[in-house]
Amino acid sequence: MNKEELVHKAVCRYIKMQYSGVVFTSDASGIRVSMGLAKKLKAMRSAHKIPDLIILEANSKYHGLIIEIKHDRSIYKKDGTLKKNEHVEAQAKTLRQLELKGYCARFGCGFDECVALIDWYMKIK
Repeated sequence: MNKEELVHKAVCRYIKMQYSGVVFTSDASGIRVSMGLAKKLKAMRSAHKIPDLIILEANSKYHGLIIEIKHDRSIYKKDGTLKKNEHVEAQAKTLRQLELKGYCARFGCGFDECVALIDWYMKIK
């Protein structure tokens, strides 16, 4: 299991423990499956980069919380801007599109940052 997957699983466990009534789902695109199943899943998925975690809990400001989980902050330069990386840039583009549609859509870097984001979001009434 890679570091990002460990963070992702820990974040999902946290949501289940702290916010048991909240409905959420995780994207399965990073999970190793057979070639046949991978083709089926790809055919049923958007062409956009689907973020890792989708929390289906609206509040007064947002339709839901969407997090692209990273294991650490290595996607950022020292000045806080994203490093040049085609994959991460495509993810950032999807997050921007979702923000424009009324979702809170962010990168979450590491367990602590993801949890802080979730806790902050859940406090918005």
